[in-house]
Amino acid sequence: MLQRLILTVCFVCLTVTVSPIRAYAADEATAVVDKLHGVLLSNMKDASTLKFSGRRDRLAPVVHETFDLETMARVSTGATWQKINESDRAEVVDAFADWTIANYASQFDGFDGERFEIKGEADAGRGNVMVNTELHASNETVALNYRLRQKGEVWRIIDIYMDGAVSQLAMRRGEFAAVLGQGGVEKLVGHMRALTAKLEAGG
Repeated sequence: MLQRLILTVCFVCLTVTVSPIRAYAADEATAVVDKLHGVLLSNMKDASTLKFSGRRDRLAPVVHETFDLETMARVSTGATWQKINESDRAEVVDAFADWTIANYASQFDGFDGERFEIKGEADAGRGNVMVNTELHASNETVALNYRLRQKGEVWRIIDIYMDGAVSQLAMRRGEFAAVLGQGGVEKLVGHMRALTAKLEAGG
């Protein structure tokens, strides 16, 4: 179970360069991560009752509140992002968000005593903050470190590191960029929607 959860948590990993911003207040970034952990654990405990649709609906507002989905969609689609208009970008972000939520709803689908532990915050440079956490299961503990940046006056997750491993998003990034570059926005959105539908069908 833990390995499946790790793969899902790490699909959001990406590399982002940002400009320096104001110093962060203690615990602001940690509160964002803690909110995400709370809904994940809640979904895991209630998984059989909620089913996929219930888990998705519970997750959706929290994912939108805790992740910088626009930045993540931009980075995952590569340089072609700069060539598409605002309307098309919004369509890509919407499809990317639905896919992200579906991933969490699909994979966090049961509970076997797992728990998250916040280990602390650290200045990650360039205005970023790293919130260090651990995911504990009955026989394994894995480090999960969240990189956050400010969007306006609020903190948002832009990156997750699991013991230095390559993330699912890192693996998807080439795929998404290639689809966008070769087939345009319509094909990329269709591709993301198909991935989401497959997750929904799997429950």
